[in-house]
Amino acid sequence: MSLWWEEKKLEVYNSTSKESYYYLIQITTDSPLSNVTFYMPLPMLNNTSSVGQNIINSTYDNQRVKWETTFVETEHGPMLSMRTEKIEPKFALRGDGPDTYPRAVDFAIIVFSNDTIDTRNPVGNAEVLMPRYNSTNLGTITNYRNAISYSYDSRIYAHYEASPDANVQIYIQLEAQNEWWIGGAQSNSYRELIITDFSGPQDGWVIVNGGLVTGEGTYLNE
Repeated sequence: MSLWWEEKKLEVYNSTSKESYYYLIQITTDSPLSNVTFYMPLPMLNNTSSVGQNIINSTYDNQRVKWETTFVETEHGPMLSMRTEKIEPKFALRGDGPDTYPRAVDFAIIVFSNDTIDTRNPVGNAEVLMPRYNSTNLGTITNYRNAISYSYDSRIYAHYEASPDANVQIYIQLEAQNEWWIGGAQSNSYRELIITDFSGPQDGWVIVNGGLVTGEGTYLNE
């Protein structure tokens, strides 16, 4: 009975599983930016990026900003080059007003994988944000027995013209997930986050801090 059930679970898992990468960049500014170029960390595995390739092959004409995107080889490895002539700030009311806040420019894509993603040990086995330096294991997360948190350094190249008091925030998120259905929806995942702030015009590389949490969720046969 036990062997039959394990085989049945594997059969159901294989027929219902779905693996995906979700990559999001948000750029928020309270002032106009012109002649804009960013080199952004990109999900990579062995110097290749299915996420990046899908970005390059897609069009974003319906976006608030018209981006030119391509791969660029840098001193820190391959990265995502994002260029545009200008970014104009847009504001929304905070609650009932009258205070406002700048709205982010969103740039997002979901890419499905044909293989199960290694969400426990993704570095070197799955697409993770690169470049990555000085990775530090911060220990387990209490929510899940398998979850481990890491911090690391990465790089962003930023060039744009702006007023001295311009404030810009860059938010980068990656989530990789395996989903399946056995007696209900189940999943496991890892997620990464980079958030950094800029003031005034920019022209060069910036060291940014990243966070990675691995092993969240449930795992088959556990």
